[in-house]
Amino acid sequence: MDASETRNCLNDEVCPKDMHSAVPPAEPQIAPMKPLIVICSHDAEFYLVLSHILAVDGFTSALASNVDEMLELAAETPVQAWVLDCRPDNQMAVTCSRLRQDTRTTSLPVVALIAPGAESQHIALLKSGIDESFVRPLAPAKLLDYLRSRLGTGRQSRQAGMSLAYGDIEMQLDTHHVRCNGREILLGPIEFKLLRHMLQNTQKVLSRDELIGVAWPGNVYVGPRTVDVHISRLRKSLKQASDNNVIRTVRLGGYALESHTF
Repeated sequence: MDASETRNCLNDEVCPKDMHSAVPPAEPQIAPMKPLIVICSHDAEFYLVLSHILAVDGFTSALASNVDEMLELAAETPVQAWVLDCRPDNQMAVTCSRLRQDTRTTSLPVVALIAPGAESQHIALLKSGIDESFVRPLAPAKLLDYLRSRLGTGRQSRQAGMSLAYGDIEMQLDTHHVRCNGREILLGPIEFKLLRHMLQNTQKVLSRDELIGVAWPGNVYVGPRTVDVHISRLRKSLKQASDNNVIRTVRLGGYALESHTF
């Protein structure tokens, strides 16, 4: 290339002779949007607890204090579902009716979480067109199962991504990564197998014999005391990341994940 060609190339974005070797810019990678759940409540603590539960399971959330704010959110963002914090001092059936009357929100699922003392709202909520209602205290898994089922997300996509979750715990099966309360924890192979089986059986008390069967080879003798030692190690690892006592001991039964309610 002579001097004149060099000057021409400096004035152009791409030298004509190098046009075919130019690398096109990479397409930007856009992460899929998480399903947005809007929570209608006046209780900030309730919202923070529930939003954390939803976030762990792959949802995102927003807070609204009344139906007007809910309708504004529906106009601005792709809301997937509504959760109403029903208490004795509010009338969420009226809110549900407004959502059903608006063309932007009439088809979106509405879930009522009924606090103690507000059970009398149940009939009014049914008449207003509520899709589902749960009386508190409530195990979060019931709400999450309903949202996954209605929205077609959550459990199926989590299985596709080889992951399990319960409360503050998240486990990636393919990479063996475990997070508790947002912090990654390191587990030995036995503790990982024990926790995996617990996450796969969150509503069940697991005997020591059952845990031996899933965590140790069949040709190795393991006594109940060995199981207790590894459960203690697992508890200690989880305790470093969370103040909650995640694993409970069931007398004469075995072990189970602690039931979380809100």
